[in-house]
Amino acid sequence: DSQGVPTMQCDFVPIKDLADRDNDAIVDVIGVCKSAEDVTRITTRANRDVSKRALSLMDMTGKEVSVTLWGEEAEKFDASGSPVVAIKKARLSDFRGKSLSASFSSTIMVNPDIPQAFRLRAWYDQGGYALDSQSLTETGPATGSSAVNWKTFSEMKKDNLGHGEKADYFSCVATVVFIRKESCLYQACPSADCYKKVIDQNNGMYHCGKCNKEFPNFKYRLLLSANLADCWDNQWVTCFQETAEVLLGCSAAELGQLRDTDETAFDEVFQKANFSTHIFKNRVKLETYNDESRVKVTVLEILPVDHREYSRSLLSSISKLAR
Repeated sequence: DSQGVPTMQCDFVPIKDLADRDNDAIVDVIGVCKSAEDVTRITTRANRDVSKRALSLMDMTGKEVSVTLWGEEAEKFDASGSPVVAIKKARLSDFRGKSLSASFSSTIMVNPDIPQAFRLRAWYDQGGYALDSQSLTETGPATGSSAVNWKTFSEMKKDNLGHGEKADYFSCVATVVFIRKESCLYQACPSADCYKKVIDQNNGMYHCGKCNKEFPNFKYRLLLSANLADCWDNQWVTCFQETAEVLLGCSAAELGQLRDTDETAFDEVFQKANFSTHIFKNRVKLETYNDESRVKVTVLEILPVDHREYSRSLLSSISKLAR
């Protein structure tokens, strides 16, 4: 949100260390912008156009990572001269390797006046630019048929995805057939980097066990369980905050207010989401809880269906079957 001005303290994580961080971790990063894609626009379920742009950041560890900027930050970013970019509170995803997203709560600083930026600038200009770096993010367009592991739900089950040591990833075109709304919201700690459920102390205060603090307020967080169906099978999936908001076309705060004040409008949000069709990018892993193992499918990203690209994928699959 600021350019060239160090507005806060950052605890920068070397890009190579992102490979060992958990999915959905909130991190501070700094790197030289090696490249930037053109700005694209997507339409949310709320019929709101949002700009997005992917950058490739590199640091002295010789590693690169893709970072997605959104909204005004995506539109105004100037990649000329390979600027040093620092981002506070970027969200880490383990889809297509490792990638970062600078959400609307992130702070983006271009060529900040800090020692880490000066060192990166000198290193890059004195030969770092020629380094044969390795990216933590899989290359190729995320929506291209050659870069996407398309699976139906029946293929996911037949191929035993998620049963290995590491999680598997696949994409599918599916339709929402049911969303559990009864427990989709919870009251979470209001601290920026904490998502722990708070306990109402019945005295106007809310206690967070993780932070071991009491707060006079809380923030709503979404945790959706939805049933998706394609032409062959169906599957229960989990959507966390960001993907849940995309699916519902409504923020957690807005939905929480509706639940508290207008039950009819609250129900309408879910009715509008039902029977909508999207591209779902998913993580699948066998998890054990209370000695019971089950395959858990987590939605990492929801995109509108590119019918031309998806048709190409279907034609390619048909051609393979005909051989």
